Amino acid sequence: MVSNNVLENGHADMETSTTKGILEHMKEELSDSWTDAILLVCCFVTGLLDAAVFNEWSCFVSMQTGNTIYAGLGVTNQPTEQPYRWIMAVTSILCYIIGSYIFSRLQRLLQPLRRSTMMASFAAQAMLCFIGAILVETSVVPLNAQELLPDNLIVLAPIALLSIQAAGQTVVSRILGFNELPTVVLTSTYCDLGFDPQLFTAAPSENVKRNRRLAAVVLLLGGAMLGGLMTKGEGTEVTNVLWLCGGIKTVLVLVLAGWKRKGSVRLE
Repeated sequence: MVSNNVLENGHADMETSTTKGILEHMKEELSDSWTDAILLVCCFVTGLLDAAVFNEWSCFVSMQTGNTIYAGLGVTNQPTEQPYRWIMAVTSILCYIIGSYIFSRLQRLLQPLRRSTMMASFAAQAMLCFIGAILVETSVVPLNAQELLPDNLIVLAPIALLSIQAAGQTVVSRILGFNELPTVVLTSTYCDLGFDPQLFTAAPSENVKRNRRLAAVVLLLGGAMLGGLMTKGEGTEVTNVLWLCGGIKTVLVLVLAGWKRKGSVRLE
């Protein structure tokens, strides 16, 4: 008979081997092949989130150019029906910058393309969406929160959280090196499409950057349409969008867990 000690030692060795295998798996650098697909999903999330947040709170959490315009209008107390919109816009801008600072430095520190680093980044983004959803779902942030400004600043909480997660998404696009897919804005994308001398002549396999840009436009537009539909009525429909965005980011975490290894892109 095999002694209990031998069985226990064998079981312990198996557990150690499994743990080491998992740790090695998480330390692997991800292949950058097809990672543009991840960023295209992020484009869809941007459209979904910005449309819903704009419908609910009249500002953006990803498109900071729009928020900069609102901040400028705030100097002259415009728009007159929402004179304090600039407070939300400035909060979003500042939190986006802070999020970019934090995410970029943490990812540099933890190795940008390491599997565990990328998974942690998207997990953090998902968590920020979920926390925002909980704040609204539990009425910590009431439905008319933006109307309470400037006496009550509670509306700034979800805006800050969602702006930070949008920054994390942008940092990932920079790490992966797809400058044609910033994931949060389309102005430069439209310019690049018009600037492309092979916009209409190159076959799909011959102009991959054009394909990515077109896909980004379609997906961001599609996300905005869905976000608009989901927040068309009155109530807490924005929470459904936040749960959905957090769910999509969670799925990306699982996808990255099984992503091919190898590949290195340096964060400049």
